Amino acid sequence: MAISFKSVCVPRVTMHSTTSDVENVFNSIFGGDYVDHVDKHETLDSKGTKFQVMFVHFKQDLPATKWTDHFYQKLDADTMVKVMTGYKEFYWKVYYNKSTPKVPHIMTAEEEANLEAEKALKVVAVANSLASAAAEVATEEDVILSACD
Repeated sequence: MAISFKSVCVPRVTMHSTTSDVENVFNSIFGGDYVDHVDKHETLDSKGTKFQVMFVHFKQDLPATKWTDHFYQKLDADTMVKVMTGYKEFYWKVYYNKSTPKVPHIMTAEEEANLEAEKALKVVAVANSLASAAAEVATEEDVILSACD
């Protein structure tokens, strides 16, 4: 019986790894040429470090083997599998790819209203953050001035 899942997500891959590296790791694990392609997205973490998010898309159903069964069962049970990359102490956390394909279309009135509401919430959040920061600065200034009295 074949195991079927279309793709998986590796949410953090260092910049020195290529899509070919990722493809080779998965093909090696599953013992065949099962990776159709790997999509990548470069991004930054909160500290400004560049990294990649990779999406591994499979060509066909994977054959039921010891490793594919283990991989599939672990994904189902734990929603995450740690995959050793071949380098000592390095592994990737792998998840089901739950993203849905984005289909180009004409924006509906509901989608436009939701988008505008999200923008408004972001503006309010930024304004509140700035007001809070200004209040903290004023408070610190007041403490400094009162210490001089």
